[in-house]
Amino acid sequence: MVAYAGSIPLVGGLGLRPVRPADQAFLLDLFVETRPWLSWASGDRDFLQALYEQQYRTLRAGLEAMYPEHLDFIVERTGQAVGRLAVDLGQADWRISELGILAAARGKGIGSDVVRSLQIGAERMRLPLTLSTPIYGTDARPLYERLGFRVTAIRPPHYEMAWYPPGMPLPAGITLAAT
Repeated sequence: MVAYAGSIPLVGGLGLRPVRPADQAFLLDLFVETRPWLSWASGDRDFLQALYEQQYRTLRAGLEAMYPEHLDFIVERTGQAVGRLAVDLGQADWRISELGILAAARGKGIGSDVVRSLQIGAERMRLPLTLSTPIYGTDARPLYERLGFRVTAIRPPHYEMAWYPPGMPLPAGITLAAT
C-alpha cells in the first residue's frame, strides 16, 4: 500500500483519512458486518471468529498482491469512522477494490457520496471507475447501477462493473453485459 498523509474532503460532508494501526479492530468488525454469508458456515462462535479473521487476512493479502499501490482509507462522517475505502488510482482506470459502510450508517447516502466523489475525480482525469461486487449476499449492485455503473462481465461469484465518464467512448472490445 502506498502511504498517504492528510485528510481528503468528499461530497456530503464526508472525509477520507489514511488507515492507522489503531483502526484494525474497526476494520475487522466492518469486515464481519459486510460479509454476512460467512456466518452461514456451521460452527461455534470461536470457529466463526477464526474464519472471519482468516478471511480478513486473506483479503488484505489479496489487495496487497493485486493492487500494491492502492490507497487504504477510513471513511469518516463528522469525525466518526463509518466505513472503509480501498482504491487503486491506476493510469487506465480507478479501481474501487473495497468499499464497506457500517450497518448503522447505511441508508444515509454515505456509500453513494463516496462513489460520487470518486466519479468527480475520475471524470476530471477522463478515466473509468471499475469494481466487482458479489452476486449473492449483498445488495450493492443496484446502488452502483443507480450511480451509472453497468455490468461488464459476470464472473461468479462476482459481477464486474464499470462507470465511464460522460462522453468517454467505451474501449474496443468492451461491451456492457445485459443481465
